[in-house]
Amino acid sequence: MDKIRIQRNVKRIEVNDNGEFITLDFDDLNLPYRYYGMLKKLESDRVKFAERFSESLKEKSNAECSDELIKAERDLNIYLRDAIDEVFGDGTCRKVYGDILPSLEMHLQFFDALRPFFEEELKRRRQKMDKYSAKRRGDSA
Repeated sequence: MDKIRIQRNVKRIEVNDNGEFITLDFDDLNLPYRYYGMLKKLESDRVKFAERFSESLKEKSNAECSDELIKAERDLNIYLRDAIDEVFGDGTCRKVYGDILPSLEMHLQFFDALRPFFEEELKRRRQKMDKYSAKRRGDSA
């Protein structure tokens, strides 16, 4: 029987001390689409959250202000948790952070840790496209 095997570009990244991992399947073009789409949406929604935080501080007592800020921060981190699970799969945040609602600082650490994988993949794709472009023109690569 003949067989065909397709080489895959999948990164398995261990995310906790329990041996759990997340998978970055760079052959699934929906992954970078979802990832960069999430970052773009976060950037546009940043203004909305900043306005909400500043609104929480206006003309309120310290107790009211504290309650509003805590709720706004909680809502922001629920938003980020849900966005991460939507991009990387249900349960990603539980694997990465445990059974807590992670802080903004934890989310930023996660994004910083992922950045090199996406940058490496982007570089790989550019090099691959450059190689094909040179062949198409008849140049040597």
